[in-house]
Amino acid sequence: MQIKVLGCYGAEMPGYRTSGFLINEDTLLDAGTVVSVLSVKEQLKINNIIISHTHLDHIKDIQFLADNVAGRRKKPINLISTRGVLDALRANILNDIIWPDFTLIPSKNRPVLKFLPIREKEELSIGSIIVKPVQTTHTVEAVGYIISDKDGAMVYTGDTGHTDEIWKVAVKEKNLKAIFAEVSFPNRMAKLADISGHLTVKGLSDGLIIEKEVALLNSKGVKLLKQGDVIQI
Repeated sequence: MQIKVLGCYGAEMPGYRTSGFLINEDTLLDAGTVVSVLSVKEQLKINNIIISHTHLDHIKDIQFLADNVAGRRKKPINLISTRGVLDALRANILNDIIWPDFTLIPSKNRPVLKFLPIREKEELSIGSIIVKPVQTTHTVEAVGYIISDKDGAMVYTGDTGHTDEIWKVAVKEKNLKAIFAEVSFPNRMAKLADISGHLTVKGLSDGLIIEKEVALLNSKGVKLLKQGDVIQI
């Protein structure tokens, strides 16, 4: 499984892009960053978008991707998440007010986008990978994912506050090779992290990430993701 980091930051400014990861060229894991990085030719290869939750920094490029590929694909792009996440996306974004409902464009039978709901902890096979959602703790309905193929598995937390369930599920994976974990605040901002449903450095295994603090860990097993990284697992 190959994962390319399109964006891995919580806000946008020159040089920094929001969360988006490309798996094996045809599947997005969140879609905060897509169209500003991938060519139209690369965008046309995308068949699936796995969504952790509906905050804009994780979904905003779904709208622009749909616009770019409309009329150029024969099959719809699957929007994959729990029903609650997809319902929120339909009600608040693809509602013909904020953005056109591309699940009905150009027609109901041949849409650009297609909702594909999955239940928590149930596996879904898409192409060469298997996806399993696990509920996490955030200010809106949110899930992390266990994503695996024949070579190994990865954990993606998405945005989350303190949560135990995804680690309980992850520890059962026999061939776990990578953990993509979101950490938004340093330890001194623990109160704000709790209120906003995010993790601090200490909150993730009592000490991971945030660039200055990760250096103190002196751990070869911890890597701070950067845009453009390609990870093979």
